[in-house]
Amino acid sequence: MKTAAIVVGKARSGKSTTIREFKSVVKIDGDHAFNLHGRPGYILSTSFEEVPRRNIETTVKKLSKYYHLLFACRGKKLSRLHEALKKAGFTVKDIEVQWGVSTPRKKAMEIVGFFNSN
Repeated sequence: MKTAAIVVGKARSGKSTTIREFKSVVKIDGDHAFNLHGRPGYILSTSFEEVPRRNIETTVKKLSKYYHLLFACRGKKLSRLHEALKKAGFTVKDIEVQWGVSTPRKKAMEIVGFFNSN
């Protein structure tokens, strides 16, 4: 089963810190690709809200060859991202972060746990 985790939070809430922590836990192949137990994955750490020229549907379709996807989202485009991922056959989980409340390491391990459970 293909899985997609979305790190959700407001600007400067710890989304990038959580994703950097995730990268320290898994084997990274370059800047974006990773491998988790023989299954390829891809990370887009810049949210769709920060890069408005990036089309959600086209991006998901392009990356659907991967088994795991990890995205960042501020929330404004979350429902569109969910829809595109589900249409591409991914099981989706939101990982909510909040600066000063969420522990990046704990959230990174939550992502790993989600990926490993499917």
